[in-house]
Amino acid sequence: MLLFAGRGSAFAEEHNSAFFIRNQELVLLDCPISAFQKYKTLDFRHIRHIYILVTHTHGDHAGGIGSMIQYAWFVLNHLPVTVVAPSETVKNDLNTLLMQIEGCKDFWFELTTAKQLLKDWLIEAIPTEHALTLKEKCFGYYLHLDGRNIIYTGDTAILRPFLPYLKKGSILYTECSYYWSDVHLHLPQILPDLLALTEKGIRVYLMHLDNEKEILKLIQGTKLRLAPLYPFRKQIPVRLIRMKISDIQKAKILYEDAFPDDEKAPFPLLLVKQYLADVDFLSIYAGKQWAGFFYLVNHQNLSYIFYFAVRPELREKGIGSQALQRLQKFCQGRKLFLAIEPLDEHVTNYEERVSRKHFYLKNGFQELHRHVQEADVIYELLGIGGDVLPEEYQKLIGSFTGKILYRSIPMRILD
Repeated sequence: MLLFAGRGSAFAEEHNSAFFIRNQELVLLDCPISAFQKYKTLDFRHIRHIYILVTHTHGDHAGGIGSMIQYAWFVLNHLPVTVVAPSETVKNDLNTLLMQIEGCKDFWFELTTAKQLLKDWLIEAIPTEHALTLKEKCFGYYLHLDGRNIIYTGDTAILRPFLPYLKKGSILYTECSYYWSDVHLHLPQILPDLLALTEKGIRVYLMHLDNEKEILKLIQGTKLRLAPLYPFRKQIPVRLIRMKISDIQKAKILYEDAFPDDEKAPFPLLLVKQYLADVDFLSIYAGKQWAGFFYLVNHQNLSYIFYFAVRPELREKGIGSQALQRLQKFCQGRKLFLAIEPLDEHVTNYEERVSRKHFYLKNGFQELHRHVQEADVIYELLGIGGDVLPEEYQKLIGSFTGKILYRSIPMRILD
């Protein structure tokens, strides 16, 4: 599997770039400057070599290569960097870019081609069609990782060159665009072809996205997924601890403010249940400041996120994503799930619902294709680690509510 420093197209804030680490080697697929800013936060103590596979020389793909070379030389104590061009022609262009424009010295890095590089994870570069101004200079890559064939399209206007490499069990990382252009794959047009690939047992991940929200709407309910973003280290480290008595009042204030009345249980009941049921009431700390909480209900191998909230002034800072990553480690080996309001274009908070679902999907949750009724509200279930069966859910709810509440409040999976 590949991980991504960014999956955005040319005009996004985070440009498309993937990576993996094998045998103390860091391998990058393209290196825009936005990705370099993230890659330099990695722990390089156990990295012995950096390889950069280049798909083409547009700035949103190659603009950070010179900075990575200089960072490896001056900051990482001459850590070797090999820049891999997909062809001799692109190799010559990269030589001009790095030596004459970026001002790198030839002993700071090695420049080679995909054919010359002898690595078991690199099979070959695949020529494709993208911008006419870079005719015959745009490529994807055929990789072999963890026993799987992986196809990475790079930027392309056609899918045809990559199809012969795909078979059951392969993984395809393909670019796509919501808006039409003649240099990218237009998702509304290519969607039936991608869905047909998934039916053949090929896992398809979408990258180089120009409008994630609209793309998520188009692929809702399908087997298509967005390329997985790696949770790079943030400026504010996040940790989870058991709720302290001194934090309960802050949690109560946030709880009352963050959730609508029809979704809230009495807060005193939640406090009591953490001692009477299998509950984890966790504080989220960002650095030294209290940032929010998780209220987690457990039963056997299930963990249900009943409530999750981050203080309003600390949102949009990556704290929520980091907290979810920490929670996944906390619940490792368990099925973790949550309920969100379903997407309905007729409700007033539709865009908010889309954003919330997008947030969980990009942090590893998947659609379980199930809906649940809790009191008078219908939710959609998202989860990690596998499906949640109706009987499993009922046992979890029953163990938490007790017999009286269980009989008086309808809480059940509908499908």
